[in-house]
Amino acid sequence: MIKEDPAEQPSWPPDIRRLLWMQGLMNASHFMTIPLLALYMSANLQFGAAALASVMSANLLCAQVLPLAAGAIADRFGSHWVITLGLLLRGLGFLGFSAFDGVSAWIGCAVIAGSGVACYEGGVYGVFGRQPRECHSALFASNNQMLNAGAAVGPIIGGLAGLADIRVAFGMSAVVFISLSAVACRSTYGSSVRLSRQPVLKSLKTATTDGGLWRLIVVSLPWFFLFPQLYVAFPMYAGQLAGPHAASAIYVVNGVVGLAFILLAKRWLTKVNPASLTTWAYLGAAVTFASVAMLRGIEWFLLFIVAYTVVETILLPTLESMTASLAPDGSQGTFFGLMSAIGALSGTGGYYVGSWLILNRSPVETWLALGSVGLAGVLASLLLLHRSGPRASVG
Repeated sequence: MIKEDPAEQPSWPPDIRRLLWMQGLMNASHFMTIPLLALYMSANLQFGAAALASVMSANLLCAQVLPLAAGAIADRFGSHWVITLGLLLRGLGFLGFSAFDGVSAWIGCAVIAGSGVACYEGGVYGVFGRQPRECHSALFASNNQMLNAGAAVGPIIGGLAGLADIRVAFGMSAVVFISLSAVACRSTYGSSVRLSRQPVLKSLKTATTDGGLWRLIVVSLPWFFLFPQLYVAFPMYAGQLAGPHAASAIYVVNGVVGLAFILLAKRWLTKVNPASLTTWAYLGAAVTFASVAMLRGIEWFLLFIVAYTVVETILLPTLESMTASLAPDGSQGTFFGLMSAIGALSGTGGYYVGSWLILNRSPVETWLALGSVGLAGVLASLLLLHRSGPRASVG
């Protein structure tokens, strides 16, 4: 069990420390290629808009819908092999990106890579959710710290590899994922807690009938809509302002600022009421997105990325810790999986709406519309999280 001294940083068990380090390496490998993916499809492979959208949507839907099944399986049989399989599938998917040129092959590779994301995250967040409840805020803040470290380093490595050939970056990501799968195969994640395993159907029933989880899902939907803009509206708009290479700068700023902020604010984040954090983060999202409508130029947009990253770094671990705190023992992976599966619907909408707004509407209309989604999050959190009772506040 994890022992937490309120005045000190928790001391994580060895398996949790290894998993946190793996999260950083995994995200570095992820961000080595994500900034280059759409650019490579459009500029090098000459994919049309429909083909590009099909590849991205196949990856997104598999990555966010399948965790419901993967999480339930991890709750029943344990996370070890689910994590290992997920990393291996991601490696094979990126290996395919480096080897094939056809649309059908790329859609197939996107399905494989997205299925890998589903297995990996279903297993990882199940392990995190099974840690003691009083440590959830600190654990998910530490997880966010490692993810941001990877997001800061990955685009730089990928950009350097892409100077030679973008396929080199895809190959490097594949090697990292497959190597991590070999490491995961030899590790035993979750050994620091005693597992209470539930049958798959029982876990699914527990998750789908939990009123507190559904309230949290509704509150999370605006964020699931806004988050894909990091991969769609942000790089497209930056490209309009300063050319295609501006996209990489977005991800570097996002990673560096996120890492710096979580290092400075991690202890504060664990002490503030999560419902209040959610409301204020959504308010920040509404204001920052709307501000882009009035401020033009790449320097202002990068300043917006700084503000957005602060919102992201507050909201992501807060929503994750609330999800983990709601889940009964033995159903943690299923709770995260249901959250991800429903969020995929909102995320898919965000992907298409964000790209349509950037291509077809003015900047003022685009960023005010996205700001209004943040405002919807404020209202949802006020109505559904700030209610009497411990379950109503999702904590």
